[in-house]
Formats: sequence, structure tokens, C-alpha cells
Amino acid sequence: MRKVYEDQDMTMVGYYRTVLEEDGIQTLVKNEYAQLAAGEVPFTQVYPELWVSNDEDYDTAFSLIKKLRDEGDDGEETVVNYKRSGGMQAVMWLGTFIVVAMLTWAFCSFVKFLVN
Repeated sequence: MRKVYEDQDMTMVGYYRTVLEEDGIQTLVKNEYAQLAAGEVPFTQVYPELWVSNDEDYDTAFSLIKKLRDEGDDGEETVVNYKRSGGMQAVMWLGTFIVVAMLTWAFCSFVKFLVN
């Protein structure tokens, strides 16, 4: 058994696991739920790890993952044009106003408590 991939993002580990298993490579994920203990042990020791069961499949698995990782890396930055609707803009402004009002009220209450 050999470790072929590790990442802090379980989504990527799961994605690569699915790709490898579709290609007939048996895998195992270690530390799948270890991030729950991140406060107790160093965070780098709880990253999810993808292991291949057979050592003979390591080179194939590694090249498949490398190909997938390098596929979208053409050196150009992707720009996403994202626009919010007018209604969503209004909701965000209202939410911001409410949060600022609550923080102001809390601060004023705290100052009043300190003065008295």
C-alpha cells in the first residue's frame, strides 16, 4: 500500500478516489474523519490521504492524478463575471445595516455598563 495523494480538502481526495476506482484501481482513504481532532493534534497530521491498495498501481494512479491536476493549469487566470440581482443586493445591504446596528447597540450598552 502506498500513499498517492494528500490534501486538506476532502472533496479533492474523494474526487481522485472516484477517478481511480473508475479506472479499476483499489483505493483507501485514511484520516477521512480525523479533521475532527484538529485541535488535539497538529493540523498537518489530520489531512485526508489517498492510498492505493496495490503497489503496482501506484505509477498509474500518480500519473492519472498528475494529469488531472495539470489539465486545468494553462497559466491563465480565469475571470468569473458574477452579478447579483437587485433583490439580492438589497438583502445584502439590509443585512449589513442590521449587523452594524446590532454592533453599535452592543458597544453603546457596554460603554454604558462601564460608566455606571
